[in-house]
Amino acid sequence: MKKILLVFIALALAACGSNQTAGLSSDGVKSAAVAADSPKVTLQSVLATMETARYKEGEVLVKYKPGVSAPASKEGQAVGAQSLRKLFLINAEHLILPQGVSVKNAITAFMADPNVEYAEPNYLRYTKSTFPNDLYFNPQQWALNNTGKFAGGTAGADMKMPQAWDILTGSNIVVAVIDSGIDFNHPDLVNNIWRNTAETSCTDGVDNDGNGYIDDCQGWNFAGKNNNPMDDEGHGTHVAGIIGAAGNNGVGISGVMWNVRLMPLKFIGKFGPSVCGPGENFCGSLADEIAAIQYAVRGGASVINASFGGPGFAQSEMDAISAANTAGVLFIASAGNGGKDGNGDNNDLTPEYPANYNVPNIITVAATDQNDRRASFSNFGPKTVHVAAPGVYILSTITPGLTFSLCTGTAAAGYDFCDGTSMAAPHVAGLAGLLRSYYGHFSHSQVRATILRYVDVNPTLQGWIMTGGRVNAYRALSSLLPPTNLAAKADSSGQITITWTDNATGEDGYYVERKAGSGDFVQIASIAANSGSYVDTGLSASTAYTYRVRAFNTIPAASVFSNEASATTLAASSTSETSGGGGGCSIGPRKNSRNAFGDAAVMLMPLVVVFVLRAVKRRKK
Repeated sequence: MKKILLVFIALALAACGSNQTAGLSSDGVKSAAVAADSPKVTLQSVLATMETARYKEGEVLVKYKPGVSAPASKEGQAVGAQSLRKLFLINAEHLILPQGVSVKNAITAFMADPNVEYAEPNYLRYTKSTFPNDLYFNPQQWALNNTGKFAGGTAGADMKMPQAWDILTGSNIVVAVIDSGIDFNHPDLVNNIWRNTAETSCTDGVDNDGNGYIDDCQGWNFAGKNNNPMDDEGHGTHVAGIIGAAGNNGVGISGVMWNVRLMPLKFIGKFGPSVCGPGENFCGSLADEIAAIQYAVRGGASVINASFGGPGFAQSEMDAISAANTAGVLFIASAGNGGKDGNGDNNDLTPEYPANYNVPNIITVAATDQNDRRASFSNFGPKTVHVAAPGVYILSTITPGLTFSLCTGTAAAGYDFCDGTSMAAPHVAGLAGLLRSYYGHFSHSQVRATILRYVDVNPTLQGWIMTGGRVNAYRALSSLLPPTNLAAKADSSGQITITWTDNATGEDGYYVERKAGSGDFVQIASIAANSGSYVDTGLSASTAYTYRVRAFNTIPAASVFSNEASATTLAASSTSETSGGGGGCSIGPRKNSRNAFGDAAVMLMPLVVVFVLRAVKRRKK
């Protein structure tokens, strides 16, 4: 009798549980866990991802719900999609769309079909890190990707450009090169030269756009007072190639930006020793420099590269750079290459201009070598020099028509190695261009602060320059990548949990915004970095809430918003809210009367068993 009763108790207790648990299949717990970890694919999440990812036009992938065999979509038939192949492993199809039907419209139609679990573009995938096919990229361009195989360099002592190029390779941002001009016919530069589209003719002798410069179709020669900013020294062309030589074109080298609009502004000319001083043939005047800055600002440049300098403070020069700051233009200046002894000078003690002006848009750049050490010739200054960048053995474009190389003094066919902070500055100018392109909502001040914050700190630079670090393009560009795959799930009548994919590498936290119904978004939380989820409580029952999230840092700056995700809180009487987490016995009656009666009976069963056992024992006596 005892054994029968004990077995009965065990069976009864095993049967005790919530309605949810009883309804699970044999692998239901595992399935539920997977579902909780995987954000739900929604039309909003797919469309948001399409904004930033690349995919094949005219193709979609459609996954059908369990129990539905492909093809089974009326919506697919409506748009005229044809099956290219069936993906049996995931119960999906690879479909080809008819001409004239966009991927976006097709996905919208498929996601409206009750038989479809989700539809997605045929996204493109790449091998890890983007390496260009330019002839001299590896190993000569160690500054962008140092494999340790060039000039006894140290692997990894570089700007991490392949990783940065995974995010962005360039854009139509305008970078002004105020220098000795640019060889705008160079095969690695010709497609990245800025064009003044407001000048309707380049040869009619008329100032069509009314900017004071006649036929200025591709910049201006302030030294020669004409519309031909061709480089006759080679310096400006070398600088331009570092910023924006066309990447992945199978020719020569790659710039920091593969696509850019390089604005040639020539103010340094061949005036000879009588003007430039003993032993100097090329120089430029302050007035011409200021006119070039003015042209760059009016012409829509976002970044100015200034790989030049001198010892004289000039208020007019500082005022021009300040005006560029007011216009939101970054000014990247080389720190200078030291005195007559070949060693770098301390700019804190011996100022170099324009590098030393205390204007908020200036980034002053020192040079490092292939082993991440400060170049011996590079000027420094813990108060006045902000950051370092590669500036030794820098391969870039030069004017092929010159009979000698600017740097080595030998004939060269369009490319040569140069040293100097003049070569370090354009690496930073190119990075600034990438940041201004990708984070279009950033101010120029936020771009500057991002460059200075996300450096690789180096013991050989600490105490010598302000940040103590060499620029890292990937760290800067990935610092505030926006969150993706935001999903919302109602937990109860007063609680919703949201989850997202954390993509940023340098965030200090996340802002969470919410709106109820059709109201306005309001920030409801600021949470720690690397969170990936947030539980929103104290909500109203049976109410729709929409969420969005963005990363932020203390610069202060923030990413763009994630996709939006919505959920509706449960009704106050919902059994899923009051039935507990599942599995264990409830110790109180539930709102469902039949369940409540059963639970109460189970709760009293041990007392009944004890009573029966005692009664049997008495009878035996």
